[in-house]
Parts: sequence; C-alpha cells; structure tokens
Amino acid sequence: MSLHVSKLVVAAAIVAIAAPAPILAADRLAATVSVMTYNVHGLPWPVAEDRSASLSAIAMQLRTMRSEGRQPGIVALQEAFVPDAKAIGAEAGYRYVAFGAPADDAATASTVDDRRFVSAGSMLHGERVGKHVGSGLAIFSDYPILTVRRISYPVCAGYDCLANKGAMAALIAVPGVSRPVMMVDTHLNSNGATGVSEPRALYAYKRQIDSLSGFVSSLSSSGSTMLVAGDFNVGKDAQRRAYFAQHMFGGSLALTAGGAQCLASRTCRVTQKADVAVSTSRAKDWLMYRSAARSSTRPLTLGAPFGHDAANAMLSDHVGVMIRYELDRSTARDLKWRTRLADAGVPGRS
Repeated sequence: MSLHVSKLVVAAAIVAIAAPAPILAADRLAATVSVMTYNVHGLPWPVAEDRSASLSAIAMQLRTMRSEGRQPGIVALQEAFVPDAKAIGAEAGYRYVAFGAPADDAATASTVDDRRFVSAGSMLHGERVGKHVGSGLAIFSDYPILTVRRISYPVCAGYDCLANKGAMAALIAVPGVSRPVMMVDTHLNSNGATGVSEPRALYAYKRQIDSLSGFVSSLSSSGSTMLVAGDFNVGKDAQRRAYFAQHMFGGSLALTAGGAQCLASRTCRVTQKADVAVSTSRAKDWLMYRSAARSSTRPLTLGAPFGHDAANAMLSDHVGVMIRYELDRSTARDLKWRTRLADAGVPGRS
C-alpha cells in the first residue's frame, strides 16, 4: 500500500548520513536520552470541555521538571489539537518542536478494498465529512531536530475520521550518540469511541498498522537507533493485541517494548509504580525501540510523571509515561555527520 509522505522540512541530504566505522568494544561508552509519550486530551470544544487550564498545567509541570533537571529530553504528544496543547513545548522550555500533518494534507485510499471500505462510511458518525483537525501529533526536543517526515493514514473509522491521524518521524541529534536518533510518534484508530461497529474499527486499525509498519521500515535506511512512541489504542481486544504484536514486535521491525523490558529487568528502576501499572494494564500508550546496527539500547528507568495527584485527579485521560534509555556511543562521536550538520547550518550541542 502506498504511503502519503510529506516533503522533508530540512534538506534531505542531511538524512543520508555516512555509515560510521565499526566501533570496537573497548571504545564503547554510554549516552542517555529520556523519552515521554503523553496523550494530552487536547480536543476542541464542544468535543471536550475547556482544556486550557489542564494543558497549561502540563506545560508548567514540565517546566518545573526542567528546573529540577529531570525533564524528558524528548516528548511525543498525541491529541495536541488545540493551540494550548501545541504551545506546551515552547512554554515548557523546549528549543525544538515539530508537528504532524495538518488537516488539509489528508491521504486517500489506494486499494480496492480500502476504497470500498471508505465508500461505506457513515457521515452520521464522522466518516466522509472531511478532516476538521490535523493529526494532533507533536514532538518537542531539547536537541536539534534535523528532519521531519509525516504520513497520513488513508483509512479511518468513525469519529476518528474527523482528525487527520497518521505518524511522524523526527531525526534528532542527541548529544554523545554516534548517529542521530529517529523518533517516531503516532496515534492509531480507537475502538469503542469510534461510534461504529467493532469489525469496522478493527479493519481501519489493521490498515493503519500496515501503513505504520511500512513507514517505520522506510526509515530504517538511516541506520539510526529507532525510538517509537504513541497512543496505539491496543487495549484488551485480542485481535488488536495479536495484530499489533505481529507487526510491531515481529517481522522486519522487531521493536522492543521499553516498558516491558524494564519491568522484566533487575537493573531498570521503576518509579510512580501505581501509575505505571495503570498505563501498562490499559495497553494504549507505548514506548518501543530498536537499536542501530553494532550498537545496543536498554531502558534504565521507567516512570509516570503525569499520573494521579494526591486528590486522585489527572491532567489528561491518559498517563504520561517516560523511559530513560542508555545508548551506545563512540568516543569519536562520528565526526562525519557532525561536519554535515555544521555545513548545513544546523546548531549542534556537545
């Protein structure tokens, strides 16, 4: 199935990074990067109540975490539809921001089955009425975002069709890592909230997984460590779970679930355990990874900095989950790609 991919926002030449020389075991050091995924429920009125106070509180909490030196270095948001949600990154002090596809950059169904599925859509339940908002995806980073790629999912079901759901990938220059890191963010079709039948929602879900797995595979040529985050809406449905596992953890993608890896490890530290357990049981908000060739990645800490407060209230209807990863690096720091960045006028950090 063909993917609807937007133009690169930075010169494509930066993506074609020269392969680094093999790293000897004796030369291996470690760098760390923390990543948070968070569905902030930034829906417009009247779909949701006025969310401005909660969205501002999310930004302020991130700013407080920054002042204490414990903010996530990279944040992947979902449902950042309204301006207050989009502004979280700048208000929280993130220097680099990128957003997913806008409403007017939607894809069209490309197969006979998909076109038949779309033509049978219900206007009453939000299908076949056009996109009212963009993807709602946002990536905020303390480190330079070098390039961004976006796709829109050509198939959707129910009220989810009002948003231009898809995926985005940002190539990020994490300090101390021998190659830029590829950060992927997505939001997949929901189930019960769609307003349509479960089989219809499942068809759209599977087709979106197909598009996402093809998109992630297309990014593999960068040779970068892959960090994948998002609201995958897996839930407790057995068919969704099976299809998700087959295409995300199996096949050529072979992603690893960072949270599950941490919980199974004796060396990974877990904080905010109650909220981590809530997020894990819901099986919607996922942080996954795949190491670059001749390197390794492992989770060091797992936490839920955005969960329930003392009054058992939350700033969103999702838990914000964060993992700090350890990444291999070379003492030489691969000067080839840093030279390319300097030539392109991209600011670097050491």
